[in-house]
Amino acid sequence: MPYDIPKNVSKIYIHTGNVLNANELTQKAGQNATEEVVECLNICLSKYPSPFALNENNVHLKCDECYNTDNEEDLALRTSVKIFLTTNEVDVLEDSLKNLFKELNDEVVDSVILAFNHGKDTLLADLLTLWSILEGYVNKQKITRIGVSDIDTDLFISLYNNSIIKPTIVQINLNSCCVVPEALQEFTKDNEIQLLTHSDSKEILPQSCLAEIFGHQTELKQKIPKLEWMIRYLTHVKCRGVLANKGYIVCLKRS
Repeated sequence: MPYDIPKNVSKIYIHTGNVLNANELTQKAGQNATEEVVECLNICLSKYPSPFALNENNVHLKCDECYNTDNEEDLALRTSVKIFLTTNEVDVLEDSLKNLFKELNDEVVDSVILAFNHGKDTLLADLLTLWSILEGYVNKQKITRIGVSDIDTDLFISLYNNSIIKPTIVQINLNSCCVVPEALQEFTKDNEIQLLTHSDSKEILPQSCLAEIFGHQTELKQKIPKLEWMIRYLTHVKCRGVLANKGYIVCLKRS
């Protein structure tokens, strides 16, 4: 089902809440992160008869029924976060973090992994600028551990050597890298860095998926919004390892 976006709206923030509470979510076997988030967006948007009948330039849409009502204050929880950026702009990262901590009621996050728009020509200076933002949250004791995803081995080592607060996690995608680079294995082992694998798509929310949701905007001579950033957060009950909360925050921008 397509959704209308008023001309005055430039940014749309969609908060899925705890998708474990979404009865409509199919939870198909083998479903990847992109397929899941697209389904979550459609479910969230379907809760709004006129989803964008709002006056603000920036709108926040929440799937209220997916937010936990259980009292979890007595549970020891651990939240891990992955931030997907489509730009290396500092303001974009700061916007994502601001929304993250508002979503989580300012609780301390155990780990944040940064997946950013980069290529082989990514400059260390650009990465260190983004990294300094995460370091600030560690210094404020809002984040315990920080790391990066899908980064060239040499660039990762340079980040480690030039950063004040060292990365303690690095993720690689085994779909695009069948064998973990030997240099990366040795470096992570020598420096007690957690080396993880993941199966997220390189482009986590492609424009083709957004076109399916907002495709008829072109008929209205309006531009389809583009992904600016996306957050996925997972909250586990400590010791038991039970997943208690899983959600997405998606920021879409229309130029």
